Amino acid sequence: MKPARLRDREGVTLVEILIGVIILSVALLGLAAAGGVAARQVYMGRVDMGRWAALQQQLESLVAQGYDNVTAGSDTVQSYPMKWTVAGTDPKQITLVMERENFRGETVQDTLVTYMADPN
Repeated sequence: MKPARLRDREGVTLVEILIGVIILSVALLGLAAAGGVAARQVYMGRVDMGRWAALQQQLESLVAQGYDNVTAGSDTVQSYPMKWTVAGTDPKQITLVMERENFRGETVQDTLVTYMADPN
């Protein structure tokens, strides 16, 4: 058995240092993975905002044509192809659809529906 004063002076062992390094490495890898996920979500949010802005722009353009002039059709706005239908008489229902591919490669549709009343 060692004298008391030598036991008090013992430092950290190599095993304790290795365990600490392993724990720190696992934590840093987890943070790096979370950062990658967050960056992808931010990118996807920006792309979605661009699509919805294009849909909103086209919808406002259709409404600006006026009740008597709005008809079904299709167009490409900011490189996003879209089509719309007009149904009913008063109010007219305008259904604007953008068909696109999502991040999984599946075909999906974004749809906006609005109603336009005869101002007369």
